[in-house]
Amino acid sequence: MLPAINENLSKRISSLRFLLIVFVVFAHNNPTTVNFANGTETYDIPSYVNVVRRLISEIRTTIPLFFLLSGFLLYAKETKLTTVLKKKSRTILLPYLLWNALTILFYYIAQSFSFTEPYFATNIVRNFTIMDYVGAFTGKAGIYAEHGGTPIAYPLWFLRDLFILNLAFIGIKKLVDKFPLGTLMLFVILWIGSIDIYVVSPEALLFFTLGYYAVKYSLDIRKLDSLKMYDIVALYAITIVIELFFKESVPVIHNLNIVIGSIFFLKLTQYFVSSQKVFGKLLWLEGYAFWVYVAHAIPLSIMTKLSVKIIPMHDGWLLLQYFGVSITAVVILVAMGAAVKKLFPKTYTVLTSGRT
Repeated sequence: MLPAINENLSKRISSLRFLLIVFVVFAHNNPTTVNFANGTETYDIPSYVNVVRRLISEIRTTIPLFFLLSGFLLYAKETKLTTVLKKKSRTILLPYLLWNALTILFYYIAQSFSFTEPYFATNIVRNFTIMDYVGAFTGKAGIYAEHGGTPIAYPLWFLRDLFILNLAFIGIKKLVDKFPLGTLMLFVILWIGSIDIYVVSPEALLFFTLGYYAVKYSLDIRKLDSLKMYDIVALYAITIVIELFFKESVPVIHNLNIVIGSIFFLKLTQYFVSSQKVFGKLLWLEGYAFWVYVAHAIPLSIMTKLSVKIIPMHDGWLLLQYFGVSITAVVILVAMGAAVKKLFPKTYTVLTSGRT
């Protein structure tokens, strides 16, 4: 069992959080179709634009890595279920319920005015059934069971699965302790096969559990430092290219790509913490990582729908929309977070569950 998390490891994890959230924002701004009240607009994406957008979106390491780090941080501390339940109810469940409720309220208001209704005309809140409301919070019922199993604030499925896994952490630990190889093989098969286990995603289950394996077998992140960065980059580039062009022939390359990507990002933190200036900036940004994550869905949706009305959605303009909207959204969200934190500190504390 690893000792208490040391300062170097804490810094390396902190330096990574904001960057991973930026990739989440990019992944959620990848429009090929945009829904409006008067119909759905579909865009013809040139192959070179599609390659660039897929190149960014194929870096799907962000969420698995978050699950891995969350599992590691939990198991690295000796905790009781009651302690975990109390803490995670405040830091995970509360913001999950709050931001889904705020999203429902936002859509209800936006769908009530003629000048905003055309932009938010899908899933009319005033027409929700009880099961639709249940689905809006869980992603497992009503119309939301048909939309990929995500809640109305769709990025928050991560918090939902993370909370469930935190509740099951003792059972997972006992299972791994009794059947370490068998459990790993089972979870890997579930992940590679994309087998629906309903309660949580197989990807979340595997990577959260890998956090315990890292603790159980004392796998120190510094062991990655002996690897050459250019070797990792070269291998990562190869797997990404294979996934871009040969995914149907070699479907397992997607899973391999995620593993290599996780190693790449963890290795990258070595360089982040080696520079005090770089680390200082990343540490400041890390203070707004959770805010950007929970708050980005609606602003990004608004900016996306406005941008496709302003920017010609063809040829190279599509790259301007992709990078411009994503980067602008991140900048605006950080500015919003800083403003709310300064002007309304109590509100910011509630919305981020005490994260600073």
